[in-house]
Amino acid sequence: MWSYVGKKQEPRWLWHAIAHYSGAVLAYVCGRRKDAVLQELPQLLQPFGIKRFYTDHWGAYARQLKAAQHFPGKR
Repeated sequence: MWSYVGKKQEPRWLWHAIAHYSGAVLAYVCGRRKDAVLQELPQLLQPFGIKRFYTDHWGAYARQLKAAQHFPGKR
């Protein structure tokens, strides 16, 4: 999800991980759509043993996530 605060030229992104069955938010990070911000989310999810990431086709996902764990598209 994204939104902007003050200026449309500076959007902020919210990445969040949701438990499939309960709908509970397990972890989230907010910031610019940069690789460094994205790197924080898998680290926060390590205690949960997350094995799959369902994303859009933004290039940073392919750079930051292992191919076996990354599932781009609308599944």
